[in-house]
Amino acid sequence: NVAINEQFCLARTYAIAKSEELVSQIQGFTPDQIAAQCAGFGPAMKDKVAALSSKPRDVISAEVGAFAQTTGMSAQQLQGTAKICLGVGYRTDNMDVAVGSALLLFTLGEGVYGELMGHHLSQGFGPAKRADMAQSWYEAGLAAADSGAAAVFVPGQPERTELIRQASLRMNGATVTSQP
Repeated sequence: NVAINEQFCLARTYAIAKSEELVSQIQGFTPDQIAAQCAGFGPAMKDKVAALSSKPRDVISAEVGAFAQTTGMSAQQLQGTAKICLGVGYRTDNMDVAVGSALLLFTLGEGVYGELMGHHLSQGFGPAKRADMAQSWYEAGLAAADSGAAAVFVPGQPERTELIRQASLRMNGATVTSQP
């Protein structure tokens, strides 16, 4: 649990920093205006965030994919917006915005963001606490990393992937023979 909390904190910090970096590159809008736009995104994702604790990963991903098609934005625009709103959601403690953004990124093909849903479900921040359902999200994020996807959180610590793998398995009572 300590390892999971530590990794969640690191991921949150990286998401906020990346968001602030992207916001600084946008001209014509203040950070407050961007934050207000992101806040409007929360209600649209609220039901999907809540459903994380009751529906399987594939069902949630399909629902988020259907939502993404209704936004009128290209996948690239939606990814950029979601990366900004992910950090804004964490910075403002708006879990519907943060988790909703992570869900969009995951659904749009950035599987490493599955880690975040695992963290939220294992800790009960946003969706209800469901360590059992967190495992499939951790597995999806780890599978993306194992397949060569670039690390989006703490890229200078490649051992982080194995630490999350070990901790998430132990969290659900699995016996793990190797040490992180």
